[in-house]
Amino acid sequence: MTDLSKWWAGSISDLVNYYNTDIRTGLSEMQVQKNAERFGKNTFAEIKPTSTFSLLIEGMKSPMMLLLLSIAALSFIFSRFLEAAVMVFVVMAYVFIELINKARTDRTLKQLKALAQPTSTVIRAGNKLEIASSELVAGDLIILSSGVRVPVDGRIIESKGLVVDESALTGESTPLRKDAESEVPEEASLPERTNSVFSGTVVLDGEGTVLVTAVGEKSEFGKIAREVQITEKENTYLQTAMINLAKMLAVVAVAVSLIIPAIGVLRGQDFQQMIITWLALTFLMVPGQPPIIITMALALASFELAKENVITKHLRGTETLGFVTVVVTDKTGTVTENKIHLKKFIFAEGDKLEQSPEQSDLREKILLSLPEHSKDPTDEAVLEALGRIQGKKPSPYIFAGFARGQPWRVLVYKKDNGFLHAIAGKPEILINSSNLPEREKEKLLEILEKETAAGERVVAYAVHILEKPETDKLKDLDFVALAVLTDPVREGVKEAIASLEMAGVKTIIVTGDHPSTAKAVAEKIGLRGEVVTGDQIDSLKDEELAEVIKKTGVFARVAPLQKLRLIKALQANGEKVAMIGDGINDAAAIKSADVGIAMGKVGTDLAKESADLVLTDDNYIHILDAIANGRKSLDNFQKGITYYLTAKAILLSIFLTPLILGIPFPLNPIHIIIVELLMDLASSTIFVTEQKEPDLLQRMPEDVQKYLKSTMLKKIFVNGIGLASGITVLYTFLYYQTGDLVLAQTAAFSTWLLGHICLALNMKQRELPLLKQGIFSNRFASLWLAGMIVLTTAMTNIPTLFPYLKTTFLPLWVWEIILIVVIATTFWIEIKKIFRFYIAKTNF
Repeated sequence: MTDLSKWWAGSISDLVNYYNTDIRTGLSEMQVQKNAERFGKNTFAEIKPTSTFSLLIEGMKSPMMLLLLSIAALSFIFSRFLEAAVMVFVVMAYVFIELINKARTDRTLKQLKALAQPTSTVIRAGNKLEIASSELVAGDLIILSSGVRVPVDGRIIESKGLVVDESALTGESTPLRKDAESEVPEEASLPERTNSVFSGTVVLDGEGTVLVTAVGEKSEFGKIAREVQITEKENTYLQTAMINLAKMLAVVAVAVSLIIPAIGVLRGQDFQQMIITWLALTFLMVPGQPPIIITMALALASFELAKENVITKHLRGTETLGFVTVVVTDKTGTVTENKIHLKKFIFAEGDKLEQSPEQSDLREKILLSLPEHSKDPTDEAVLEALGRIQGKKPSPYIFAGFARGQPWRVLVYKKDNGFLHAIAGKPEILINSSNLPEREKEKLLEILEKETAAGERVVAYAVHILEKPETDKLKDLDFVALAVLTDPVREGVKEAIASLEMAGVKTIIVTGDHPSTAKAVAEKIGLRGEVVTGDQIDSLKDEELAEVIKKTGVFARVAPLQKLRLIKALQANGEKVAMIGDGINDAAAIKSADVGIAMGKVGTDLAKESADLVLTDDNYIHILDAIANGRKSLDNFQKGITYYLTAKAILLSIFLTPLILGIPFPLNPIHIIIVELLMDLASSTIFVTEQKEPDLLQRMPEDVQKYLKSTMLKKIFVNGIGLASGITVLYTFLYYQTGDLVLAQTAAFSTWLLGHICLALNMKQRELPLLKQGIFSNRFASLWLAGMIVLTTAMTNIPTLFPYLKTTFLPLWVWEIILIVVIATTFWIEIKKIFRFYIAKTNF
């Protein structure tokens, strides 16, 4: 076969020959390279990074840059050539620095994208490997299992109850059963190609081995969405809030910046100077930085989360972590170590066996209940204890997994004139549905209660032979055995839960395990109280469940829809919920939670796709780190935006008194441009890189909406009134005392340059004194302080700079006043923190 356009209709042998692969061992490493060159890899044409030149042009087309260029043009028209040149230089410097910040953020997000890249199970050179899906090539043999998102197009070689949801590709909502033996004509439409799978679809049930026939843009999905792998731009709640705030303030800013110079003209000030001042004030007042601050803060926090084994898929996940008040988590693999091993088998008579059963028929019945390619830790532990069936394991005729929402799994095999049903699932159901005498049932249930009370996990196995397949009902089963498994509680989980409790974050365990198992594990990690079961959840109305969940920390035997109800009940109580899950059945709950977290090791592709974050090592302990990191990013954002708007309020207010008195303004247009540039950079570097507050996990989660609406306004006034008053009094005094406008403006400008960095140093920590933390604890703040000292020294002592920066030499006595004003109007914040710090320490 040489025509791949109808590969679903050709023979398997033709496809195998065409791709030079082996039906059992897959491609060799050498052939992988050849097929990659011949057919391409499973990648999509990503948009190339914008060129530096294009970014420069784009930057200069922004409203803020157009304002600066307008100022430069008007200065040129008014024959102020020196000022025009300085403005152009400032524009280029501003754009260049913004490009550095953008590149830094983009680089971080690109690294996060690489960390979150999906993987696939592939057979190469006879070995089963886990590789990045982007490394797949035509001719590869891949293994599909329940919950996996299909990464390529391919022909099914072997199928075991394979059911696929193709709605993402075809729009058809009904899941389709796939069969390797199906014969499909060339003219068959996409939904009719039952012997094939396609990129972007999801395996709901069963298992299969697939020969890859089309990758990347040659796949059906690739033809529809060439840029499927490119990260979509999304706005988080805070980004949206900041964009809206920026728009609102922009309208106010334009109006205010127009009124001030307009009054200046009416008061007799120079018209040309007022026009340039108007544009400069507009540039100053238009808030362009808030959206950038939150994006940088979230990107940086996301990268730090990756170091804690938490990969960010959506920035909103990092943001929402800071709001979280409840964590809903599974037990196995998160709270426990996920090192499940088999302790013993218990048979119908109550006999215990500490190792693999020697009776071949019992061993075979249990093995037939296990999917060949299952990634479930329980299946893997039992399989490891039993060893694989010698020879080729028969393929199930039907594979009905847990994805249906039933607490059992059925693998149906053709046997003689009937069908052998190999069943695994909830012990009490399989025991009660068996044909055992009542006495033996009671004995097994007593053993079950005893084992689960000790915190052990128990799974039951049974078989049944029927004339036709039946997967929805269980009756007259031949009971095989109970498997008792153990999974130790992770070290540090108890302490992490206690720390989260202190931080106002409640942990709720939701598990499908037996209530006694759930309760035993919960008590080991410090969660006490009664266990609520899935049956009890069903008996409660939504309002009743919302009340029950306030005082319950453990839910057992919970079904998928019940998990969703629990999430909704918590949200109805005003909680911000983080949901941790791993399976197809968890996807709806993960998606409906305020922040969804999927387990990276045992998590299905569907769970990971529904999640905002992926916990790569399935360890609950990292949730504490993640929430702390999320709170830190929110904290730093709040402090950064408060500082940014405080600085703008100070700059606006220092124009009011001169306006009333009818004297020139305290800052020259070039000064206004420079302070805005410096203020933007300070807010987007110092605060987003600041260390976390010491009491971050000793206080309740903060309501950011309330902060943005009321608390922030109060802080802006309190933090800014001192420096604004100091600069105004200093400028007015020098203007009237000396009659030297340039001297007074230089003093006001210098006071601002030193004052704004001191204000930042004092505001970057709310409670921890600067001297206690260390003046040089934030390298950006240290560099900024040094830079401001150098700048103010240079611009007041190097005559060459005087005409460019509109400054002059300052006498020593003026410098003494400047330093007094700077220290007195900013370091009162530090004195207040020192007082609170030592009072708290004394009380402690």
